[in-house]
Amino acid sequence: MMVRRVLLTAFLCLLTRTCVSAQAQEAVPTPAPDAVAERDPEDALLSPSSYTNAFFGLQFDLPPEAKLKPIAMPASADRRIQLLELLGSAPAYASVSLNAYEYKNKNYTDAKGILRHQLDQELFVGVEELHGLSKISIGGIPFYYFETRRGVEQHVEVAGQVNGYVLYAAFRANDAKMVKDLAAAFYRAQFFPPKEASQRAGAGAVAYQGPAISSQRLREVKAAAPAERMDPGQIEGNVYRNAQIGMRYEFPKGWSLHLEGAIEPAVVRYHEKVTGEPVMGPRERAVVKACRRTLLSVWRTTPDADGQVPYDEFGEVTLYAMPLSCFPNIHFPDDPKDAPAIRRFIVGLSLTEPLQRDMSDARSYEAGGRSFVLTRGTIAYKEAGDELSRRVSVATALTQQRGYLLIWLFAAPHDTELRELLNAKMGFDAEPANRESSVSRSAGGSGASDGGQSVADTSARTNAATVKTEQGTAAPSVTTSSTTANPPAPSTAQAAGAQAYAPPSLLREGEDMQGQQMQGKPIPGKKPN
Repeated sequence: MMVRRVLLTAFLCLLTRTCVSAQAQEAVPTPAPDAVAERDPEDALLSPSSYTNAFFGLQFDLPPEAKLKPIAMPASADRRIQLLELLGSAPAYASVSLNAYEYKNKNYTDAKGILRHQLDQELFVGVEELHGLSKISIGGIPFYYFETRRGVEQHVEVAGQVNGYVLYAAFRANDAKMVKDLAAAFYRAQFFPPKEASQRAGAGAVAYQGPAISSQRLREVKAAAPAERMDPGQIEGNVYRNAQIGMRYEFPKGWSLHLEGAIEPAVVRYHEKVTGEPVMGPRERAVVKACRRTLLSVWRTTPDADGQVPYDEFGEVTLYAMPLSCFPNIHFPDDPKDAPAIRRFIVGLSLTEPLQRDMSDARSYEAGGRSFVLTRGTIAYKEAGDELSRRVSVATALTQQRGYLLIWLFAAPHDTELRELLNAKMGFDAEPANRESSVSRSAGGSGASDGGQSVADTSARTNAATVKTEQGTAAPSVTTSSTTANPPAPSTAQAAGAQAYAPPSLLREGEDMQGQQMQGKPIPGKKPN
């Protein structure tokens, strides 16, 4: 039957002179719809020598001299599905990136349109065009490509339509021969029935679901919904307690309680209005919605009936919590003196917490055996009806507890008020011992309680290290410090929380949800100096 269909196709080609298009369709066996439907586009197998995609039925080699390693990436802000991200070492810094865009109808940009837009953007900012937009056949399927150079970096970009998607690949390096070798390996790619993926990948290949949030991971996080299972905590006077996480925080007296914060949503709305683009990709946003919970939000002044608060009277403290297991790209630094680890943490966090992108300063410190990261900045934004931009001083204090990342957001109209808010008194259950550390820690400023240290106290003993992201954009300058000789031992709860897709362990051995209590003395009530 297959031979008969091929002969019939060839005969029709001779009659209609459209042989090239028909042969391109026949050259690659099209998998049955149910075979593709069982998989996700990210489903692949990766080895040091090749990449094999089990959805598209695609395999291409990876040149060993490129020394490529898989790296994690943030979820994209557009509709692309991130399939592969590899990076090589110095001096060539070779990289391979593969993405897929779903292509449904004429309202979707096709392969040629995607590359044309990309090339126009590069020409606008200034590149040397080595090879204009051209057509090439890969595995019998039409693809388009172009080649440009900017300084020492040279790259080739390729796109073609496969199985209802546009496959988009980019190959970059600081070495012209390396770029050509990477592109040539992709030009020799093979297409095959997806069910043969495991056999073709070989024994050394391991399962790989892309550099960012895969479809499978997104389904699992949504099904688990960690935010819905998180204890909202209790408030006694002006002290917030959460027995499940094992922490407490004393917020300013007389401040009003609210369900959500005001600053972050306002800044996000303004940024998206100005840029016309979302601050987070749909997948990243969905994971944040499923995993992050607002535990507490208090404001200095209650809004009027129209929802407005006078600018000079504004102040906000909002506490968020989210399991670190939800975000594989975020690793809280174990050592407060490890500037590269702090940089990676802040860069990863900025993809999930948009306000971090506006922070100009970052520092770490240790108090009572616990590491903290503090970021600060000034943010300008406009609300609807504002004639002038509002400028607010913002800081975040971050630490981890029982597998959760805790984020305190402090916002005030001026630095003076912000410094007052940073005299934050926090208490945590000790781990893994079944006793509480009643140490009260200060996130910044003066007036830390006994056993804790403020940023101001430790600033004289810091070692500064300015860092940059891999993309070359400046990250906040990181200042590291340590106030104790020994770092805290990792807890069993944190180890359990680090497992892929698993929610953090919330109970100690022998405890249940009904019997868990936060025993110990109240926070020392020392007043700021």
